[in-house]
Amino acid sequence: MFLRSDNDFDADALQTALAGEYQLVIKDTAKDCLKEISNRTDIPAIIIDTPSKQEDIEELIQFINQNNNDVFAIAIIILTSGQTEEADIAYLGCAVVDCVSKPVNHTILKNRLRIATEHVNSVSFSEFARMLTVLPANIYLKDSQGRYVFSSQTWHHLETGGDPNWTIRGKTDLDVRKDKENAKLAMETDKKIIQSGKGTSYIIEEHDGDVREYLQLIKEPLFNDNGKVRGIIALINNVTEHELLKLELEKRSKTDQLTGLLNKVATEELVRMMIANYHKPNEIDALMMIDVDKFKNVNDTFGHITGDRVLEEVGDIIRRSFKGMDVAGRVGGDEFMVFLRDIDKADNACKLAEHIEYEARHAFDGEELEKYVSLSIGIALLPEHGKTFEELYNAADKALYYIKNHGRASYRLYDTDSRQ
Repeated sequence: MFLRSDNDFDADALQTALAGEYQLVIKDTAKDCLKEISNRTDIPAIIIDTPSKQEDIEELIQFINQNNNDVFAIAIIILTSGQTEEADIAYLGCAVVDCVSKPVNHTILKNRLRIATEHVNSVSFSEFARMLTVLPANIYLKDSQGRYVFSSQTWHHLETGGDPNWTIRGKTDLDVRKDKENAKLAMETDKKIIQSGKGTSYIIEEHDGDVREYLQLIKEPLFNDNGKVRGIIALINNVTEHELLKLELEKRSKTDQLTGLLNKVATEELVRMMIANYHKPNEIDALMMIDVDKFKNVNDTFGHITGDRVLEEVGDIIRRSFKGMDVAGRVGGDEFMVFLRDIDKADNACKLAEHIEYEARHAFDGEELEKYVSLSIGIALLPEHGKTFEELYNAADKALYYIKNHGRASYRLYDTDSRQ
């Protein structure tokens, strides 16, 4: 915008000189300027010809100073004529960023105008850094060597040594990260980005004492004018709440809600995977099928709440009885499945079956329930009785039903008699 007070000034020539870069709006009074800028946010600068009514100009400058902000700022350039340096200095400050003497060289004025608008609308690096600290995310820059240039947050996963003058600038992830494995991962990822020019996104798990956090890292390359990667800009979001919820939902999708053991689908998938990927030629594994005897009678006599209590207790006994690499799940209403890894000899599986049957039979001693609760257990060995899940399942199931048809409350290792 151009505010003219000297009618002899060739505003048309100025408009021609600025064409292509700026659109010139000419106003004859400060009040007209004031009205125009009050209704618009797209005016980058005002060029004021030699002020004739000083009080009006001061009102305009004061208004702009009060309303300038970091987003919509207006620069003021004053054209002076025959004034002293002291007069120019009096104008300068805040919105008035430059004084240009008349007669005006249009090229010089255009350059001054560009510099002035960039000045009032620019944000210094330190100001920008302070702005970013209010965000919950961490934004950082690295150079082409993977060294930090800037980080908006000094989050607690870094080693700062408690130094108040500590800076991340110039350091690598191995220099500053407490978790060295994640530090190595970060540096390897950065190297790939710098080499390929392609960004990436991934989630890491961080432990700081008893605190577990999940952080999402989004990384993109920065290119110079020649298309070469000159660094990396990245964003770290704390996605702990989302990831923990996802883990909980995943756990629920695989867990029997009543007993806390794996459900049927998860149990069978895991047993298949163990057979295919973990069984070694020189070891013996076992598949155990467990059934709660007379469970229908428990429900009919005591009700389903008591029936659930029995299943919970059996599930707890099974959970307590097996080691970490074993697989245990509830695969039906009153049916459980256990896969035992590397049992050394068949007798070990039999002893374990005897133990859990005993525990279940005595879990309700002193209650009316005690004469109702017992377990029937069928056992099949890998590789003796089968080499696939289906073969083992069929063998263990036959051994189980042999027991159920011959007195219950016991266990049986599959053999030819179990087929009867």
